[in-house]
Amino acid sequence: MLFAKGFTRAAISLCVVAGALSACSQSGTGSADTPSTAEDRPSSTVAVAASPTEFEGEDFYEVPKPLPDGTHGQLIRYERLDRSDNSDPDAAARSYRIMYLSESIAGEPIAVTGVASVPTAQAPTGGRPLATLAHGTTGIADECAPSQELTRLDMGLAISALGAEFVIAGTDYEGLGTPGRHPYLVGESEGRSTLDAIVAAGQLPDAQPGKRVAILGYSQGGHGALWASQLAAEWTPELQVVGTFAGAPASETDVVFTAAPSLAGFAFMLVAGYAAAYPQADPALFLTDLGLSRLDEVDVGCAAEVIVGFSGTNPADLVRPEGPTTEPWKSLAAENIAGSEKTNDAPTLIIHSQKDETVPIFFSELLLSRMCANGQVVERRVLPEGGHGAAALPSYQQALTWVQERFAADPPDAVNSC
Repeated sequence: MLFAKGFTRAAISLCVVAGALSACSQSGTGSADTPSTAEDRPSSTVAVAASPTEFEGEDFYEVPKPLPDGTHGQLIRYERLDRSDNSDPDAAARSYRIMYLSESIAGEPIAVTGVASVPTAQAPTGGRPLATLAHGTTGIADECAPSQELTRLDMGLAISALGAEFVIAGTDYEGLGTPGRHPYLVGESEGRSTLDAIVAAGQLPDAQPGKRVAILGYSQGGHGALWASQLAAEWTPELQVVGTFAGAPASETDVVFTAAPSLAGFAFMLVAGYAAAYPQADPALFLTDLGLSRLDEVDVGCAAEVIVGFSGTNPADLVRPEGPTTEPWKSLAAENIAGSEKTNDAPTLIIHSQKDETVPIFFSELLLSRMCANGQVVERRVLPEGGHGAAALPSYQQALTWVQERFAADPPDAVNSC
């Protein structure tokens, strides 16, 4: 089955050893094409509205200019991924690559890509249940968009567990595969892309979506899932959040930024991503002159290549020691902490390995305390074994069972660890 072959661009994220972030385990491929920059972002000019059609061109990721008129979540185009001589005519679901409208932090319309799955069985009365997935760190260059390789572990697991009944979407996030740098660990951007993906997937042939949605993510995706849940009531009021799963969530962005002077290449993805989202975030306040001269290296290669590319350089030569505590960087990091506001009554499931060497266990301890103080219903499960990558599979397996329980006709009471 498509998406179920591996996790080449998924079990990768924040890498924290002894309290400091280091290399990620994601390995990317691709050529050094012309990098996306903030200046490449599509303008707000829009064209006459058009119904989405199946794409038949040569480059699916070429964004139409101008963008079609419409609201965020509108499907722009799609293509079948399982249409071949070897495809199973009796498959429980059909897989698609999608492009849809979303909105940048600045309020500009943008195109975002991703993948989706639609059941082949008849939809129930009231429409199909929905699930939307936020992925882990892949990098910020266009070639790092997960939809280009179609081997996302989260998507494969979700289709296996839920695909016969659920419409499922997996966003690439803003700026991955489409113009503009990816606003890495910017919560509002991640959340919007994640929510708009499932709205767009609901416009695919025979989707017949309902309103009830589960939001799932691991690592960076855990951060994105929490932000999507927080934004949903205002951003997509037509959706009803039933539950949110955040696995090993990179929730504490202030801690991430504090560790930045020891990160080298990883810090550059943070700086480039925040500078793309926030015009006031001047990289010169964060990076040394040498660091500034190398900032564009994040646009060539994915996370592992970026980390390796900077591994031979002393981070102190690249990042100003006072950078993370300099405004506006300090405030922006604090603004993007996940789980800071309760906006719905749906339960949240946090799963985190005690031996996570990448996102330290205290991240989810802080997150739980904060969400409990906000009156949220939160269950936190701690796995006794497995590093960051190894824990992704059992975490998602448990989460998908939990999602099925939440959508049951008579769901069990949600466990509350508060």
